[in-house]
Amino acid sequence: MIEEYQEVLAAHPELLQRIVSAVETCYPLTELEVIRHAPDNRFLECALAVSADCIITVNTARGHFDRAEYQGVKVLTPGAFVNLPAVQKLVQKHFGAA
Repeated sequence: MIEEYQEVLAAHPELLQRIVSAVETCYPLTELEVIRHAPDNRFLECALAVSADCIITVNTARGHFDRAEYQGVKVLTPGAFVNLPAVQKLVQKHFGAA
C-alpha cells in the first residue's frame, strides 16, 4: 500500500511521510484477488485483518471499489461517511453546530 501511495503522492513527499508516521503497519495473512485493480485488494486485506467496519474512498470507479460491500466491509465515499449519524454526532460533540 505504501508503494501505491508513493506513486500517488510523488509530488507531496512530506504528506506521505506524515501518513507513514501516523499509521501502524498491517501484515494480513490472507491475500485476496476480488477487486480487479490489484493494489486495492491490499486495502481490503488490511480492513479485514483489523475487522474494519468500512473503507472510505473516492475510488469507486469500475474495477476498483465498485461494490457497496466486500465480505462485510462497507465501501463509503467521504461524503457518505461524514453523513453517517454516528459521525454527525461526533462532529456535533466536538465542533458544535455547523
